[in-house]
Amino acid sequence: MILSIITAISASLFFIEIHNLQHKWGINFKPFNCGSCLAAWLAPIHYFLPELIQNITSIMFIAGFLAPIITKLMWSLWK
Repeated sequence: MILSIITAISASLFFIEIHNLQHKWGINFKPFNCGSCLAAWLAPIHYFLPELIQNITSIMFIAGFLAPIITKLMWSLWK
């Protein structure tokens, strides 16, 4: 269950904060433009998916969320 929560948070921040897909796709309404709203909807959906799909989406969204953060951290440490 914790994996579903972390994946939902990472996916919502990946879609909303990093890529602004709600503006690019023209779906600028709740729950698609609200990080906590989208995470609240994604968590139960992710929880009831088969385990293979849970693992694949977890790897994709957690890595996609952490990659820009780690990149900025590395550049700030090495400058």
